[in-house]
Amino acid sequence: MSEQLISKKELLELMDISYGQLYRWKRKKLIPEEWFIRKSVSTGQETYFPKDKIIERIQTIIELKDELSLDDLAYRFSNNKKDIKLTREYIKNFVSEEIVINFENIIEVEDIYGENNIFALLIFKNLIELGSLSLAEIREIVILANKDYEKIDNRDYYLIVKRKLGVCYYYVMVDDISLFDKDNGVELAKINLNSIIEEIKKIGL
Repeated sequence: MSEQLISKKELLELMDISYGQLYRWKRKKLIPEEWFIRKSVSTGQETYFPKDKIIERIQTIIELKDELSLDDLAYRFSNNKKDIKLTREYIKNFVSEEIVINFENIIEVEDIYGENNIFALLIFKNLIELGSLSLAEIREIVILANKDYEKIDNRDYYLIVKRKLGVCYYYVMVDDISLFDKDNGVELAKINLNSIIEEIKKIGL
């Protein structure tokens, strides 16, 4: 299914923002360059955006622009790592002790959680809260998340978990493109990994 687009004119009217605001946010890297899609129309050229993504992004910018600088917002929206390290006790302000204990039965952490550990922990929390996966099924996903965190770049990533004929399987969709999946299993979870990274940054602020 192709992604629904919205024109620049419609976007400015819908979000009640100016041309200047939109392009300032672009210059500050709050809105990715690749979201500005040029298309030929009868009157020449028009700029379009992926509708759901741009609306969500602008709503977040408007909500947070009085609390954070544009540079801080740009960091929040990027997947750049900042080598965040948090103690186990601090982590427990955001994740229950029971989940932390169960997670540490899979990933051995001393007292300090690195970004990859926090990333894997938050995925573990999301999957546990689904209630439709066993610990054994979650374990493999969490181990890979902890190991492969550094491979994530600035594209859009989703973890897809499905079940077919009683067997659980999973894969990562990148920029709305999924490989090696015929989409014939029952979807159990679709987790936005970029949102997980944004959550890590909020915890680390």
